[in-house]
Amino acid sequence: MKVKKLKFIPSWLTFGSDSATITLTRPSDVNGLKVDQLTLRAPTLREVRASDAIGGDDAVLCEVTLFASLTDAGTKDIDGLKLTDYARVQTAYSQLLLDAGLPDKEGELPTWLVVGPDGAVVTLSRPYDFKDIKLDRLMLRAPTVRDVRAATSASNGDDDQRDTILLANLSESDTKDLEGLKLTDYQRLQAAYFRLVQDDGV
Repeated sequence: MKVKKLKFIPSWLTFGSDSATITLTRPSDVNGLKVDQLTLRAPTLREVRASDAIGGDDAVLCEVTLFASLTDAGTKDIDGLKLTDYARVQTAYSQLLLDAGLPDKEGELPTWLVVGPDGAVVTLSRPYDFKDIKLDRLMLRAPTVRDVRAATSASNGDDDQRDTILLANLSESDTKDLEGLKLTDYQRLQAAYFRLVQDDGV
């Protein structure tokens, strides 16, 4: 499902660099206190996967668990929100998933991506720790059949884990470092990978 950018930002929603603040329609109980605002952090890959593991096949439980984690609230607090306020949290979350660095026209190369015959350079939205070094760019080498087979073997049939193992190998980083990326930055690495394996001549 493609997320659409809001044409205008409603008065109840404000954005920081890595978060959104939502004003609720009425005060709600969060961690034993009445609050009229919730601040939602941009999710990391690790947080999304942890919520998916808890929720399993229950999409609503996955989402409630994730929103609780990102707002530092309890799942019962998120469960207790009025539907209109829950919809506001969903809207804020969907906007946090939009990458401001994506070009408006489909097929255009984003400014954060440089692709060559042997690899790609991905500029991240902010610096992260990779093997205890702060980096805001990652080099991704072009994958070989061996790389893909090794990642498939190491992932024990988990497609998401296979992708992370493969991207970690191609960027010479650790999977735990990639799991700490904001979801939008991880998606930049995925986009770079797909550019590297796409053959325009076929």
